[in-house]
Amino acid sequence: MSVIQFGEFQFDLALSQLTHNQQQIALDPRQQALLVFFIKNPQRVINRDELQEHIWQGVIVTDNAINKLVANLRKVLGDDAKEPKYIQTVTKSGYRFVAPLSIAEYTHDTVSPPVSKKPNSHFSLIAWLFLCAIIVSGLVMFILHTFNFSKTYGDTATLTRFHGSKLTPVFLNNEGSLLFLNVTLRERELWLSHGVANSRTLPTQIDSQRHTIEQLIAYHSGRLVYFGYESECGWYSAEFDPQTKRLGGDIKTLALCADLTVHQSMLNKAGDRLYVLAHPKKHEHKNQLYVTNSEKILEQVAIELDKQWRMTSIDLHPGDEQILLNAQSFDGRTAAFVYDFTDKQLTKEKEFETVVERVIWDHNGDGLVFVSPAPNSRLLHQPLDSDKVTLLGSVNERICCAIVRHPNKQDYVFTSSDKNIDLKWLSPNYALDNSSVIDRSPLFAHTREGHYFLSNRAGISQIYFQAPGQTSLLVTELEHNVQVEAMSLSNDDAFLLLREKHRLWIVPTSEHNEAKNIFVDGYVYKQHWLSNTLFSVTTKHQNSKQVIIYNSDLQKVAQFGDGVVIVLADQLNPAKHYYVDTQNRLFQASPDVLFSSPSLESLQEIGDIPDFSQILIENDVLYVVSKYGETLTTYKITDSLQLLSKQPLNAYLGFDVDEGKALYSGKANYRSEVYRTVAR
Repeated sequence: MSVIQFGEFQFDLALSQLTHNQQQIALDPRQQALLVFFIKNPQRVINRDELQEHIWQGVIVTDNAINKLVANLRKVLGDDAKEPKYIQTVTKSGYRFVAPLSIAEYTHDTVSPPVSKKPNSHFSLIAWLFLCAIIVSGLVMFILHTFNFSKTYGDTATLTRFHGSKLTPVFLNNEGSLLFLNVTLRERELWLSHGVANSRTLPTQIDSQRHTIEQLIAYHSGRLVYFGYESECGWYSAEFDPQTKRLGGDIKTLALCADLTVHQSMLNKAGDRLYVLAHPKKHEHKNQLYVTNSEKILEQVAIELDKQWRMTSIDLHPGDEQILLNAQSFDGRTAAFVYDFTDKQLTKEKEFETVVERVIWDHNGDGLVFVSPAPNSRLLHQPLDSDKVTLLGSVNERICCAIVRHPNKQDYVFTSSDKNIDLKWLSPNYALDNSSVIDRSPLFAHTREGHYFLSNRAGISQIYFQAPGQTSLLVTELEHNVQVEAMSLSNDDAFLLLREKHRLWIVPTSEHNEAKNIFVDGYVYKQHWLSNTLFSVTTKHQNSKQVIIYNSDLQKVAQFGDGVVIVLADQLNPAKHYYVDTQNRLFQASPDVLFSSPSLESLQEIGDIPDFSQILIENDVLYVVSKYGETLTTYKITDSLQLLSKQPLNAYLGFDVDEGKALYSGKANYRSEVYRTVAR
């Protein structure tokens, strides 16, 4: 029988056995498959696609998985990647097996069976029956033990490879067909992935028939259940046929969200009850669990956590009788609580000493699957009765947002989202102290050289200041549950104004004053400082926008009705105020009329401006960042608007100017995909 000799090793192709100095070397199945493939393709460059095809049977895996497998085989062979004797890395091409091979015939010794007397037939039958029972019993126990407890995790398959943020995957059937949302700057798209197990089949975009879908919840009895907007905010279902790939127009209303801000929704197996994690719009820190009653009205479940805990996600038990509540504390810990609907009891099952993003039940309901903290986030498993942690999957970007149990009852599907957003100059200036994660919302200081910016360098929102030629200094750190969308700086640099969706913060730049905040009715949309102590805020409520003027004590001092959507001032000349109306017309006015709520007809109209994401005015120059941040257009303001320039930009999360110098937050790269674990 053929044995392959390479270097100091021998490999028996018939027995799939590697030996060294007559000692058998253990290989796992994938290492074994890789070695055989190398031996059958010596001295040839083998690319990653070939390895994917032959080692993983076409399942798309990450480059990291391939690198790890090759590195592990090198370790077994005692090979050095820098001076390889066996496996050579060919840059940007793949790998080559460079060891000389020789083939030697090797015959296994055979032993003749001994001659014996004829056994007693009755005893022989009983013995054989007994032996067969032991073998069958042992085989059954081995299969059950292997299936339930001996699965090997660590590899992942990539199910998507296209631009956009992947959200809320839901399974359609036991074959693994999957629906998910893909969100880009311009659209919110519905996609279908057929046969997750064969990820070589590309996902297909589905015509969502102009439905505004915020979250996919479940697929039940031929209908897609989702949270979104039809006539108003609520939960709906629509017919969906995976074969025709069409979303029907027969919409059923399951419940309405009223004044709730919704974080997550789940549907029970019977399809007759929704569980919702949400909070009233003016009580952001008061996340609560709600459930629909027989009249399709959401009722709050009477669950009271200690004040230190804030619910962040939920998951229904695979058996439907319990719900898992993931909660985080203000000092950065995470706890998994279990609420039993039968006896109305709440139990803390696990506590982690760090912030854990998403937590769900495992397939059996006796362990937890969760994501470890960024930046090195990984998908992990931990039994409820043990502290042992098992790696299920890891990818190169940050895991977040969703984990779903696969219908095969052993794998999990999860999504990633990874952004690298840096501060950039429009024209070269002093060196910027950028981090490797998210630095955004740059703001020039008015009374000294340098700029402020927001960052997530430590995994929470922080404010930094950088002076020219120096490294950034921490100004203040915010509570971990504060999700800042933008900030602006008062004219005297005394205050930073931060906005969340429904909350405003005033943060002093000095060390001796405390931050203040208020909740706002509606969604906070824009903000601009008008003086050292006054600022304007634009809010959206249902379909209307309005402007409210506050002072630095967060007291409301004026309000504009329908028509005016932005009030701002010239940054170098606060004596000039400007108004923008619903038709994007720009008006000029004196600050004196601010508290008289002037009509647009009484203001001086300057001209029309294009759709924008951000506008600033400095020294009679209007800066307009386009709706999706890809261009910057400037105009000279006189009695009309005179075009000065138009140039490409990448102002993804913030833009500011100071005496003509422009600083913006640009997206360096972004990746979001859907993955699944590959249990072996």
